[in-house]
Amino acid sequence: MSVLKARSRLVSFRLTQEELENLRVACLMQGARNTSDFARNAVLQLAESRVHPSAQVLDRFSSVEVRLSDIESTLNSQGEMLRALLKRLVSA
Repeated sequence: MSVLKARSRLVSFRLTQEELENLRVACLMQGARNTSDFARNAVLQLAESRVHPSAQVLDRFSSVEVRLSDIESTLNSQGEMLRALLKRLVSA
């Protein structure tokens, strides 16, 4: 279990209403506890990737890997459907 460090520094920034709504949607989609946690994690991840560029490259590769996996799944399922259709056409 990680130890929670006391956070004693405050950073604030202004958002438009649209930006705030986008932030709230992103928080919900990521399962963040609140907008503050989400914003802190996002900013710290960006800062970390600037300090350690290799982490940014790994994140991009991970994203590509997920996309390729999704494409592979889609192609496999479409291939199965096509084989089933061809089998029905041949036996008809």
